Amino acid sequence: MIVLRNGIAFFDSSKRVQYPQNLVELSFKCSYKVSEVSRELGISSRQLERMFHAALGLTPKAWMREQRMVRARQLIREGCSLKSIALLLGFKRYSHFNKEIQAYYGMSPTRLVSSEKSLCFDSERRFA
Repeated sequence: MIVLRNGIAFFDSSKRVQYPQNLVELSFKCSYKVSEVSRELGISSRQLERMFHAALGLTPKAWMREQRMVRARQLIREGCSLKSIALLLGFKRYSHFNKEIQAYYGMSPTRLVSSEKSLCFDSERRFA
């Protein structure tokens, strides 16, 4: 069984509770690869999949994709370059990063950067 509390996972596997893991950081550390995350947790990929489905109704891959895109948007807001974000998030090619951003946010990475900049500019003007 998997129990999530604020991104922290507690696993009860084979009647022993494993150390709590921050799945967001663990996913990042493992380059968002389900096989590496499951290996780090000491469980099979299939077992991790069953646990995720029971707890969240998602596959680990879908959840990690979402976390990866959230992290990409945070890094864009922090002003990181798109190519460095793609490398940091484990994309082997910039074109793959581009396609993922396009599919998830419905706009190109460059357009996402522009929209984030305009949001920041608008919020700065409201508080000025």
